Amino acid sequence: MFAARVVDSPVGELGLEATDAGICRVWLPGSAPLGFGPHVGSEIAEAHLERGVAQLGEFFAGEREHFEVTLDWSQASDGFGGEVQRALVDIPYGETYSYGELADRLGRPRAARAVGTACSHNPLPLFGGCHRVIRSNGDVGLYGGGEHMKRALLDLEVRD
Repeated sequence: MFAARVVDSPVGELGLEATDAGICRVWLPGSAPLGFGPHVGSEIAEAHLERGVAQLGEFFAGEREHFEVTLDWSQASDGFGGEVQRALVDIPYGETYSYGELADRLGRPRAARAVGTACSHNPLPLFGGCHRVIRSNGDVGLYGGGEHMKRALLDLEVRD
């Protein structure tokens, strides 16, 4: 049984879904399916949502650099795409990797485009920092919430 919630954030409304196994999906502003809305789940799924919502609030307030939530990867891509999506949680706060650098780190130096595709299908943006993956020339590149959102997230993490 899953639970779902709409959360206000500085970058717009986010949709979060959780199962008993953990948070399984984050919908960026404008990406949630039609009719998405609150859905009460089990106590365990609700607890995962509560923790995720609280930690996202701390992240946007500049008070959290690392998420300590349980993630349910059941909606991740298969194969290399899923490997990329899971690796996104290991990109440190405030740092960026190019698509090629992440491909190199995963032992697939010629797979920069596949990394980009995996990032675009990441079911757990924000928790899995796909916003931290940029083009090799330093441009932010595309993002599910729009380039302006990606830039805002990167700027949030590099405050002085």
